[in-house]
Amino acid sequence: MCDFFQLFPKAIPLPKLSKVLHKLLFLCFSVGVLAQTKKAVFDSIAENLPELQEFQQPQTDPTASENTTPEIAITDYLIVSQARDTTHVDTTLTMAKYYKMNSQRRDNFAWVSLNNSGQALNPLSLEAWRKNTAAVAGFRAKESQRFLPHQLAYYHVPTPLSEVFYKSTQSQGQSSDALITANIHPRLNYAIGYRGHRSLGKYQYQISGRSQLRFTTRYENPNGRYRLRLQVANQKIEQQENGGLDVASIEDFKSGDDEFFDRDVLSVRYENANNNFTGKFYLLEQDYLVLRSKDTLQTPRLRVGYRAQSNIHDNRFSQTTAYEGYGSLAEGISKPYDKTHYSLRQFDVYTILTNPSLGWFSGYARHHKYSFTEKHIEGSAALSENAYSVGGEWRKKFGALRLRAEAEFALSGSRTGDFIHGEIALPWFKTGSITAGIRIQQQHPGFVFERFTSSYADYRWNTSPKMEQRTAIYGALHHPRFGTLSLTATNINNHAYFLQADADALTVTPTQTEEAINLLQLDWEGGLKFGVFRFDAKVRAQQLSGATDAMPLPDLIGRTALYYEDHWFEKAMFLHLGVSAHYFSAFKMRAYHPLLSDFVVQEHEELGGYPVVNAFFNAKIRQTRLFLVVEHANANRKAPDYFAAPGYPYRDLLIRFGIVWNFFQ
Repeated sequence: MCDFFQLFPKAIPLPKLSKVLHKLLFLCFSVGVLAQTKKAVFDSIAENLPELQEFQQPQTDPTASENTTPEIAITDYLIVSQARDTTHVDTTLTMAKYYKMNSQRRDNFAWVSLNNSGQALNPLSLEAWRKNTAAVAGFRAKESQRFLPHQLAYYHVPTPLSEVFYKSTQSQGQSSDALITANIHPRLNYAIGYRGHRSLGKYQYQISGRSQLRFTTRYENPNGRYRLRLQVANQKIEQQENGGLDVASIEDFKSGDDEFFDRDVLSVRYENANNNFTGKFYLLEQDYLVLRSKDTLQTPRLRVGYRAQSNIHDNRFSQTTAYEGYGSLAEGISKPYDKTHYSLRQFDVYTILTNPSLGWFSGYARHHKYSFTEKHIEGSAALSENAYSVGGEWRKKFGALRLRAEAEFALSGSRTGDFIHGEIALPWFKTGSITAGIRIQQQHPGFVFERFTSSYADYRWNTSPKMEQRTAIYGALHHPRFGTLSLTATNINNHAYFLQADADALTVTPTQTEEAINLLQLDWEGGLKFGVFRFDAKVRAQQLSGATDAMPLPDLIGRTALYYEDHWFEKAMFLHLGVSAHYFSAFKMRAYHPLLSDFVVQEHEELGGYPVVNAFFNAKIRQTRLFLVVEHANANRKAPDYFAAPGYPYRDLLIRFGIVWNFFQ
């Protein structure tokens, strides 16, 4: 306990953070002085960026009159994803920015947060699989709090750019995120960012904290033949765990008595557990244009390259004394201490072919090397494997019709999955679009599901899981006036989950379904405008069949916002003033399990069915966006019955302030 509080002192650690940021600012802006480039030179390079060719939306209106002014526009500040999709920096104030104003900086429509900021997110819908086919470790509750390789971006900017994010948390602490990027040369860019988070919370022993440093760079030589991309991240997540409220305190919470309005007086299951995650990853990518021509519209272009990436992380759960709710300790164990080490290394050799008749095609061969070790068990053998797979992606335009297909198939390895994805997009009337696709994927459930040897005797298993299989067919209609309507039908086989079978015991069992699960999801998102007033809504209806108990989901998730939108002070400030509401129907919510750092299926308690109403005042002044939010303004502390998971109440009324500030040098 003392060690943990040394890591997270009661005083807000602004001086230490300030020193780090001052050093970063001095280094980055010193280099940034060299990054001032001539507009004409910068534009000539930006126009030839491979990420901006053929398959990306144009950044300017091609029907507009020719503009020869050397002025720098916001659309010149480019963001390039790992998949080479390109957008530009956006400083507008929208409801989408409001929904992403959280410590994860993402829209959490289909999740509900546990009480403390940055703690964990309980899923309300089926989480989408990514293209990664390698076996993962597990500990999925931490995944929403950490950076993943595909989430890091590259930049291409005419002048140094920085962004600062801040948001208040609960009781003590703050969420912050600082990013600095500059082009040292028109062909060489770097970006460095630091994200920090600390929140004391309202309940006993639930401090959450994160420290995440990230760096990316991209380079292209003068003739454009050689390209390099590099990303590096180092992150640390630390969480005090209390197991949730005990049975007596749950009743005290529901009673609404004044003496329990101070949530710190409610007793929890334990006050001696710490959950820690440390991770590092890097990705290095280089390629060379071996076949090129000045006439890119008529002659094929061929690139060859390689991609090397490494992802290493440790998970640790420790307690000073055992908690009887988890059962007895295993023989020879004096106090709970579980530590696992996961390592994934991948090496790709790839080609990229651009051909007028073929379109854009990339093929690759991949080597996977992964291992999973339980460090707290002396002499524990690692689960390790070398595997190989091949894959590719193809994109082609036929007039307004767009086709896309991608696939990866395992050649060896018992834990390496496969996927196939195909999509078609075409215009609908003059301003709308239709998208349809199919995705077939199989993936290993995770090493923790296969083998786990805890300090607790009841949390030890060694299984031979089957590969999880999903087949999804989806379609979407989009129209600027009527919104977006989408339908997804998913079939799931061998669904893997942890089951808490006994309501009076916290012991869980790794389980896979023998019966298939069928999930139908219908989404609509749109809005209406009445002068200076706007109404936005997003609704998701979900219907399950088959082994429904294995995947508890609410039948309905909804979110609405009614707000006033206008310019004030001679258009010096643009503002949003209104209320938003989030709702999901009652269902048997998954229970949060700190020992596994995951959400487990329980069949004993139905929760949900309550709306969460926020009142907000958001404003934009130049490149600064301000957010003032009264969260859960409708919280009734006299008759509280709002929970984010069994034993974990949702947060009470809370006033929070946030800011996002962009600096263009």
